[in-house]
Amino acid sequence: MVRLPAGWVLHRPAGSQRAVTGAAARRVSVTPQERYVNSVSVDIGNDGMAPLATFAAGTATARCGPSGVGQSWSLDQAYLSTSVGQLDPALCSLYVGPLAIQTYLSVQGLTANAQFGLGGIGLAPGWYVWAVWTGGTNGASAVLRVTGTKTALVQ
Repeated sequence: MVRLPAGWVLHRPAGSQRAVTGAAARRVSVTPQERYVNSVSVDIGNDGMAPLATFAAGTATARCGPSGVGQSWSLDQAYLSTSVGQLDPALCSLYVGPLAIQTYLSVQGLTANAQFGLGGIGLAPGWYVWAVWTGGTNGASAVLRVTGTKTALVQ
């Protein structure tokens, strides 16, 4: 018999608990979508931080945008940065739209670490701000952050 130090407890292996009987399963209540009719405007905050992008084959792509029914964004600024810093030779192009294609190009030739005004451009669900860096250092990381106002539906 093995003695455990004071305060230690052995737990049953996963799946060894018996099923609870006699308790009826119940559904968690969910507020119906049609009850969300009022809108509120707040700062975009952390929603404006795109996931970290890593350079591969000299390019990196990051995107962020509204992600919810009835949510929209009004943009102020875009901030671009890379882990290489101010001397990074990479160039960045910003796109605003559903895809990062020529039709939705907003500005090209920005330095890898830059700030750019977006002057109230509006985004609806399915539209994003895209940052596409080219000519960067493989393995380096790139960040896109946008600021502005987010409008969302509330009850």
